[in-house]
Amino acid sequence: MFVGLDKQLVQFVALLSILLILTKDCLSLKSLFIKVPEIVKSGDTVTLSCEYDLEQAALYTIKWYRNNEEFFRFVPKESPPFRAFPLPHVNVDISTSGPNKVTLTDVSKEMTGDYNCEVSADAPLFHTEVKGAHMTVAELPSEMPRLSIEPKKVEIDKAIKAECRSPYSFPPSKLTWYINDNEISGDTNNVRVHTTYNISEHSGQMRSTTSKIEIVASQSFFVSGQMALKCEARIHQLWTGVVHTYIRDETPLLAPVLGSTSSHSVEEDTTFDMFNRNGCETASLGAVYVLVIALIHLLVAISLTNLSIDSKIYFDRTYYILLKRNLISKLNLRHVTEDNV
Repeated sequence: MFVGLDKQLVQFVALLSILLILTKDCLSLKSLFIKVPEIVKSGDTVTLSCEYDLEQAALYTIKWYRNNEEFFRFVPKESPPFRAFPLPHVNVDISTSGPNKVTLTDVSKEMTGDYNCEVSADAPLFHTEVKGAHMTVAELPSEMPRLSIEPKKVEIDKAIKAECRSPYSFPPSKLTWYINDNEISGDTNNVRVHTTYNISEHSGQMRSTTSKIEIVASQSFFVSGQMALKCEARIHQLWTGVVHTYIRDETPLLAPVLGSTSSHSVEEDTTFDMFNRNGCETASLGAVYVLVIALIHLLVAISLTNLSIDSKIYFDRTYYILLKRNLISKLNLRHVTEDNV
């Protein structure tokens, strides 16, 4: 009797297994997708969603985990169907959560981690699928980055050293250098960049970024005598801080060599020599004196053409006396003779 019963039980189990195999493709969980933002700001309200296709199967349960710790569950057969589990820094808004999503309010950087959605189909298969994604909660800087540079005036082929430091944040800022709005993507013959990260003493998660750049001043860097240097701090698409300065080209200009381009006459050299030897004041007085005497001599010679020979001889003597004193020759005056009258 028992032998026959055992045979029937074995047949039933075998038949059930075949039935489960045949219905597996018809009553299974498919197309599970999870939507978790990659990065959000501290204090934001965040919605995590889980999309699935049970086909003809019934939903048994949906569970949400952060770093493998459950914080929310939805079971349609229970009353109430929603349940939130206490977890540090995790605040679930039950009123806006449901079978396909969960809402987290006032998120903080401590909520950064891996989030998983687990979906299970109901009997008889209880098929379960899990999908996960990482979310970062950013603590943004409270101020702009700082830029220091030495020197601000430089000569061509001399070194320029600058340092850019971003405020503490989580995650740390990414620093990028620009010369005349051209991004410096790596080291070159004239530019070298070195970046370090500093950990906050008050919070191990908060970090500051420091980037140092050394530039060998090249003529190509300077536009109208100055170079624009910019440091950009960025945290994904959430925050950007920019600081910039200008560096002047103070390369000394070579003075032009002044030389003689034309020959000087003997008279110009003589006049210049007179000013050098006797001084400006003496030369000026002598020039005026000679010009006045010469003008008088000329006017008298023109207007008094009927003077006697003795009068003309008198004026000629006066003129030659001045010539002997070397005043007329100093100013390049020519001798006026009676033939010119």
